[in-house]
Amino acid sequence: MNRIQKHVFSGLLLLAISAFTLFQFLLNYDIKLEIWMSQHPVAFYRIEMWFGGKCIGVSPQGRVETMFCNPTDKQYFQFLPDGKLVFGDVRNIYGNSYHHNSNSGKCVKEGALGLELGDCSVALRFHLPPNSSFLYSQPSYPVNKCLSPVNITSEGFIPKLFPINHDPVALTSCDQDASRITLYKEAEFQEDRKYLKLPLPASNPECDFPGCGINPPLPPASLVRTTDRCIVLSNCITVLTKTARRPLLVLRMIDSIRKFEKYRDIPVVVYDDGIGPHSEEIMKKIAEYPNLRYVIGEERDIGISQGRNLGLQLVRTKYFLLLDDDNLFLPSTNLEILVEILDTTDASLVGGRYSNQMDFSALLKFDYMTVKMTNKTLPQLRTHNKKGGCRSANDTIPTFPQCMRCEVTANNFLAKTRDVIEVGGWSKELKAQEHLDLFVRLKAARKKVVYCPSHQVANVKPFYNSAMQVKGYHSLRHGKSKQMRILFSNRWNVVHRYDYEEVL
Repeated sequence: MNRIQKHVFSGLLLLAISAFTLFQFLLNYDIKLEIWMSQHPVAFYRIEMWFGGKCIGVSPQGRVETMFCNPTDKQYFQFLPDGKLVFGDVRNIYGNSYHHNSNSGKCVKEGALGLELGDCSVALRFHLPPNSSFLYSQPSYPVNKCLSPVNITSEGFIPKLFPINHDPVALTSCDQDASRITLYKEAEFQEDRKYLKLPLPASNPECDFPGCGINPPLPPASLVRTTDRCIVLSNCITVLTKTARRPLLVLRMIDSIRKFEKYRDIPVVVYDDGIGPHSEEIMKKIAEYPNLRYVIGEERDIGISQGRNLGLQLVRTKYFLLLDDDNLFLPSTNLEILVEILDTTDASLVGGRYSNQMDFSALLKFDYMTVKMTNKTLPQLRTHNKKGGCRSANDTIPTFPQCMRCEVTANNFLAKTRDVIEVGGWSKELKAQEHLDLFVRLKAARKKVVYCPSHQVANVKPFYNSAMQVKGYHSLRHGKSKQMRILFSNRWNVVHRYDYEEVL
């Protein structure tokens, strides 16, 4: 063997050894991964942007981007033990195509225009610290970088607070709001968004996005036979109120109830934001009300929805009356008719109106809007309430001609406790704008709603500098309104919510 042949042979031998070493490494990695998988149940996660409510998904071209969180679309990921993020099912790496998707089983890696899917051997590694809301890249960078929806500018990737559908996702400096995520286990997500999986109505092929399955109207409430009638109101009804450090308003509300002898013994459950008790003087006043259960939470800003859910857990009666802390009973308050309807019909909720405000009763409709400037069609949710939608439709209830079929009422309603619990109560991620969300889910669950405008309470807000008003309340209650409106829209896969005037 001459000198040249020796060099060629040595090179080939070295190449063979390197290939064998790489093969052994990959084989060992696969074996370790298979062992890990055999010891851990397959767990899939949805990645939702906390601030805007969009989910992280993958385009058909393999680009990681933001999109509506849709339970009928595959948008879930799996974390490998080494921090790699796999789209779809990690088992597809081994050739088991469970979802018939060419991207399933690929890993998230960096691309020129943001994150994309590719071979897992060149994938990024991520880290989600305990109790953290940020998905960090593992230390391949000198500073922490987070997964974020972005705008692409001449200066690079800029985190985007309110992403729209198909915005790119990249690694950026960690923005306190734009980079914050909520991680849902796939099973939990499916349960939370199950009403977006209702069959689409064949009668309207032009409405083809998930919310359209909620559109079919329910018939008016009908009479049912029952022996479980409410005789003593205090045994059947609990008033439920969420407040935000406004105990004097709550006591004013209860005093207005106690003015009426027939209502004075009705129990009241109040959930108040924390932290810590009120002044000794106020706590003494609260203690003077024997039927009041006043709970002070351990968080400063738990939000309306979660506060109501926690209060609802304390209700022991078959019905509860929802009131805001600035509501007052009137001579036109008529709980008896609300109870009579829930006792004798298949309705789940009966609402009234505010004596000093517009008629909030409404009917719901998911459909498309057309943007005139671009001629694009976008999904929307419309509520017919400009002129009192339910009174305009005038689908009255048997034996209750003054009451009618409805789909949304004001925050002044009597409901069957078990029925509201069955639909999940209020969506805890919505610290405001929670009201319409509950009624959409009630309709989706085929729970009937009745509107009785003759039953009224007053909504009397305190003056800005009143002792009943708490400093910073407006910011606490309304400071997140824009974010909550967008979260609500994204929950239901719509871009806008509008009022409309035609009667359904």
